[in-house]
Amino acid sequence: MGEPAASARPAPDLVVVGGTVLTLDRGGTRATALAARGGRITEVGDDRAIAALAGPETTVLDLAGRTVVPGFVESHNHPSFFGMALAAPVDAGSPPNDRISDIADRVRQAARDFGPGEWIKGFRYDDTLLADNRHPTRHDLDPASPRNRVLLTHVTGHFSVANSAALRAVGITAATPDPPGGAIARDERGEPTGLLIETAAFLVNSAMPAQGPDELAAALQLADAEYLRNGVTSVHDTGIGLIGGEQELAAYRMLTRAGKLRTRIHGYLFHTLLPGLAEGTPEPPDPSNPDGFTMNGIKIVADGSIQGRTGCLAEGYTCDPDEHGMMLLEPDDLSRRIAALDAAGWQVAVHGNGDAAIDAIIDGYARLGAPEGTGRRHRIEHCQTAREDQLDRMAEHGIAASFFIKHVYYWGDRHRDVFLGPDRARRISPLASARSRGIHFGLHSDTPVTPVPPLEGIWCAVARQTSSGQLLGPEQAIDVEAALRGYTIDAAYLAGEETLKGSLEAGKLADLIVLSEDPTAVDPSRIRDLTVDATVIGGQVVWQRDPVATGGVR
Repeated sequence: MGEPAASARPAPDLVVVGGTVLTLDRGGTRATALAARGGRITEVGDDRAIAALAGPETTVLDLAGRTVVPGFVESHNHPSFFGMALAAPVDAGSPPNDRISDIADRVRQAARDFGPGEWIKGFRYDDTLLADNRHPTRHDLDPASPRNRVLLTHVTGHFSVANSAALRAVGITAATPDPPGGAIARDERGEPTGLLIETAAFLVNSAMPAQGPDELAAALQLADAEYLRNGVTSVHDTGIGLIGGEQELAAYRMLTRAGKLRTRIHGYLFHTLLPGLAEGTPEPPDPSNPDGFTMNGIKIVADGSIQGRTGCLAEGYTCDPDEHGMMLLEPDDLSRRIAALDAAGWQVAVHGNGDAAIDAIIDGYARLGAPEGTGRRHRIEHCQTAREDQLDRMAEHGIAASFFIKHVYYWGDRHRDVFLGPDRARRISPLASARSRGIHFGLHSDTPVTPVPPLEGIWCAVARQTSSGQLLGPEQAIDVEAALRGYTIDAAYLAGEETLKGSLEAGKLADLIVLSEDPTAVDPSRIRDLTVDATVIGGQVVWQRDPVATGGVR
């Protein structure tokens, strides 16, 4: 028997017509329409052929001249942390706060709303954006919160500030030693100031009320809604358990099994939570993942942040030449953990901001031997100050990267003028150099460190413009299509999912977004001003700016 007639085929669940479809396949194919059924793309083509497939139950998206691209894949985010920041009683960020006193006023208001002894949490403070040009201390917070315990988390997540009541709750005194990989800031008398650095920032968590799966699930749902609004259909959670421990994983599984988390999650468990890793015999990945959630990666943090002067640099900071930052794990220990995880079948993602830390990470991966035929896709996260010789080694050893491209805009001026100096600063996120070597990389926002919108990240990669409007290393800019790939197919590659998502091709997941205009056809300066008008996951419209779906083709 021959093939059934086209009219005998089941009608698609979704048809998209009337605009531009940027498939981002290998050939850069452009079309005007596509169809999907059962959550997968079935056909990509022209309006007439695709519209003819629709049936009475088919959802039709009329683009009206707009543009469809694959759903954005965020290759480095922290959904739980993001959701908690959205729900926190104190927004400590700048804006809206200009001074530490503004943050203290917000703490004071929260203290009025909370009962005595309750914890007050705030997020996103940035000492480098405050007019005081310093971190808050317990002395700033105590007058505003005499009856409450307060913990403020830095925008980078690498610092926190506790008031006196919170320090007492956890037993931090002048006699408390610095934890490995961290420090307790002290005044001239040796008393804690309230600032907790790197691993010390997590000491207070032990005294806080435990967060159960329900609270963490609520935070994840807040983040989920923001991802959909910005066209993010898949997220790499690079640090599951960093905020809520094992309960974070329980919240994920609860939500995905109940179908209440719409964004697809590719998870990387924080390394301290993996049984057996410290002993060199880590448990292997669990293949039993619910739909929409996978976790076969491990996240390790090798150093801190450049803007916090804890990123580990080979040469000192411009503002403090004797300061080189810190390694949170000794290089030999890092290499041992990488080898054990690789042998157990885990993908490894190591946070590395400073070039000295990047050296240690590359050394650890290089000791695994030749990558050919192994299927390895080990990663360096942020990879902010990678030198040319380091990119050569990354290419040699098949090491991928997820670049924190938004550093260029949000911290580029301070990197140039304060932390790194002009020569090193112009090389942060060296996308053009990485691309010229064939290094696979994704782009990310590290939300809640910077805002979610991938369109802003794409603009950063193309424009290399700082928040003051100055160019920073324009020779490291890439073209619009390459930047789009960094948020779609190339980001999917980092998780080994490029055959499943990241481009609009028959057989792949029907994850796509509708943009107000074609980002490859507008002036590059306008890319971040484009809007996401609809988000589709698995062929289902899950978010719309304005109604764009109709009941069928007439």
